[in-house]
Amino acid sequence: MIDLSVVVITLNEQARLGRCLSSLPSGVEIIVLDSGSVDGTLEVARSFGARTAIRVFDNYASQKNAALAMASRRWTLSLDADEVVTPELARDLAHFTGAVPTETGGQAFRLNRRLCFMGRAMRFGKTADKPVRLFRTGCGEFHSAIHESFEPRNGRARIAGFSPASFIIHTSYDDLTDYFDKFNRYTSRMAKVRSSRSLGPLAFMAHVLRPFSEFVSRYFLRLGFLDGYPGYCYALLSSLYAFVKYAKAFEQKNPV
Repeated sequence: MIDLSVVVITLNEQARLGRCLSSLPSGVEIIVLDSGSVDGTLEVARSFGARTAIRVFDNYASQKNAALAMASRRWTLSLDADEVVTPELARDLAHFTGAVPTETGGQAFRLNRRLCFMGRAMRFGKTADKPVRLFRTGCGEFHSAIHESFEPRNGRARIAGFSPASFIIHTSYDDLTDYFDKFNRYTSRMAKVRSSRSLGPLAFMAHVLRPFSEFVSRYFLRLGFLDGYPGYCYALLSSLYAFVKYAKAFEQKNPV
């Protein structure tokens, strides 16, 4: 038995969840915490033998922490429904969780992740990252309501020494229509958080400069142009995101 629990939070992820769960190594404990799906998400989860539960969504961090509380094995892997693990990562996870003693192998580990955008597995433009996704069960929790991240209580997360082909593939957007649907939801949530803070002159200057600096950073400094046209589009849309979240915060703070 692989000593690994995999936790996924969902809402109407019928179309994606099967691909995520089918990429996992066999023998893992699968936990799916749903927030009220009206499609076949839970049926897909149960077809993979997942333990399922329903919880009213409040924010991403608390939802993921509730899912973590359901894990019963020594190690936990946190995934989103729009992510898959490569076959190499699946093999490395199976070996790692079966071979590393809890006492000496570290508590939390960063895994390589690459974004798939407009049909391309991106490599540049700040699209590849190393989030903390593999950790000893109970060693920490997620923080931040929107762009949540896992923080171990003791020590710092280490980079897992897996092979270069071992990474998470993040297909966050089916197409540009789906991108803009999520763009609108996320900027509204970010604006709600931002509107509770000061929107004074310094914040305004940051708002004016941030879209330009975001594009220059992603496309030129972080070599986004090497990802071709998708790299250009992603850099441009990221700069627009920086603009819209502030504009929405201003609108919420100054209602008509």
